[in-house]
Amino acid sequence: MILDYIANLEALPEPNTSVQILDRRRFFGGTGGNIARIAARLGVATALASFVGEDFPAEYRDALAADGVDLTDLRVVQGVSTPTAWIFTDRRGNQVAIVDQGPMKFAGRYEVLTHTLESSEIVHLGTGRPEYYSKIAALATKLGKRIAFDPSQEIHYVYTATSFKRLLARAHFFFGNEVEMKRALGFVRRRRPVDLLEWVEVVVMTRGGKGSTILSAEGKIEIPVIKSRRVVDVTGAGDAYRAGFYAGLSRGFDLRRCGLLGSAVAGFVIEKRGTQTNVPTWEQAVARAARHATF
Repeated sequence: MILDYIANLEALPEPNTSVQILDRRRFFGGTGGNIARIAARLGVATALASFVGEDFPAEYRDALAADGVDLTDLRVVQGVSTPTAWIFTDRRGNQVAIVDQGPMKFAGRYEVLTHTLESSEIVHLGTGRPEYYSKIAALATKLGKRIAFDPSQEIHYVYTATSFKRLLARAHFFFGNEVEMKRALGFVRRRRPVDLLEWVEVVVMTRGGKGSTILSAEGKIEIPVIKSRRVVDVTGAGDAYRAGFYAGLSRGFDLRRCGLLGSAVAGFVIEKRGTQTNVPTWEQAVARAARHATF
C-alpha cells in the first residue's frame, strides 16, 4: 500500500542536473492496492494484506472497502509513515521511481497475516520484504495455495540471488516486465524467460507498447497491445494488467484470454493520470478484449 506522487517531466534529468516538473499530483497507489482494488472492481474476490503508517488516509481505506476488498489484514504500524513513492515520467514513457517503504522495511519482524492466506486461492507476492514473504510462501505451500511471485521494481534493490530463488521455488506464476525479467534471469543464471519454467508453471512478461508474452508448458502466447483512446500516464499499467489477468483466471479462461483482458484493463488505466483513476467495469474490459477473442 503506497501513496503515489506522480510527476511529469519533459525528459528525465541527467546526473547532477535539474529539470522542471510539468505537473504533479498525489494518488492512491501501491502494487497491492492497485491490483486488489482493480481486480475487485472486475468481480474478483480479493483480500489485501499490508502494513501502513499512522498517516494512512481514511479515504483510501474507504475506497478499497467500497469496491469490495477484504481489509481484515490491513494493519497500521505505530510510529512510522505510510509507504510512499515519487514517480517521475517523461514524455516518452520512461520512468524513475524513488520509494520509501515505510513499515515494510521492517516486515521481517511482523507476524504473518493469516486471514488473507487462508481465504485466497492465489497468493500474490508483490513488493515487500523477501524475509517476510518467505514465511508467507511457506505457510501458503502448507495450505495448498498457489503462489504468484511478482517482485516488481524491488527485484533491483531488495532481492539477492538467494532470496529470489527461495521464493521462485515456491511459486506457480512469475510476473515481470522486460527489465525485471533480465534481472530474474541473472539471479538464476539463465538466458531466456522460458527457462524460468524450470521453476514455475506460468511466466508473464509485460513489454510496454509491444504487448506481453505468456509462457507455459503449452507454449508461447503473444498478447497484443489493445489500443487506448489516448495515453496520458503509463504508471500502474502493469498492475492493471495483472488485475485483468486475474479477472480472467478467476472465471476459468485460458491464458490467452487472461492476457487479453490484462491488456484491455491496462489500456483503460493509462488513459488518465493515476493508477486507480480510470478503472473499467468487467463489461467494458470484455468489450475491448473481444476485439481479439470470443468471451
